[in-house]
Amino acid sequence: MTDPDPAVAARILIVEDDPVQATLISELLAARGYATTWKRTLSEGAGAIRAEAPDLLLLDRILPDGDGITLCRELKADPALLAIPVILLTARDQVADRVEGLLVGADDYISKPFHAEELLARVHGCLRTLSLQRELQVKAEELEEKNQALVAAQARLVRSERLAAIGEIGLAIRHEINNPLGTILGFTELLLSQAEDLSQDVQRKLEAIRRASLRIRDVVRRLEGLRKDRTVEYVPGMPMTDLRVDGSVEAGEGTP
Repeated sequence: MTDPDPAVAARILIVEDDPVQATLISELLAARGYATTWKRTLSEGAGAIRAEAPDLLLLDRILPDGDGITLCRELKADPALLAIPVILLTARDQVADRVEGLLVGADDYISKPFHAEELLARVHGCLRTLSLQRELQVKAEELEEKNQALVAAQARLVRSERLAAIGEIGLAIRHEINNPLGTILGFTELLLSQAEDLSQDVQRKLEAIRRASLRIRDVVRRLEGLRKDRTVEYVPGMPMTDLRVDGSVEAGEGTP
């Protein structure tokens, strides 16, 4: 695998109050294909970052309106900006100064005066790391999308297998229930055909038996031919497969 080219479309913000230093740095970076913007103060630099976040910040420590560490600390405290690599530039070469800069989140530290090749190497290193981080983020997002698709496919497969199992159970239930159910419905219809010899109370009970029997028959048919995994809470808080029949069955229409 080839390394990503960090110079491609890389935008570098230089916050430096010395025009000579800023011009030198800009020319060095432009010669390597980087696009640069120059600001003189912390406030100007912060405004440029808010307007358009750069790919890399070259930040002087000693500026007219404060210490560059202040801006570095603010960037690293902002979730939207903390990924911007920061290289501190300063004439301070004490160990304590370098440690302080690194502890607030700076990605690298270059002492002035610096060697041109060293500056370019450190810029390249920071941008390469940023490029790899972005590539890793893209891969992570792609992996998450594939994982979600896999979970959805697995859920569909489970539902499909569940419906197939319910259908097989439905066939067995239909086989075992239809014969006795047919007998119940047949005798009920026979008795209802002689309703004039029966009391009103008996007729109502026979009609109730007939409706219940038709409902059982249609629930069994629905169980056998179930194609959609719909659920209903027959018991509150406990979703179950929806086997409710149409209102026509509830009304007692249909024949055995």
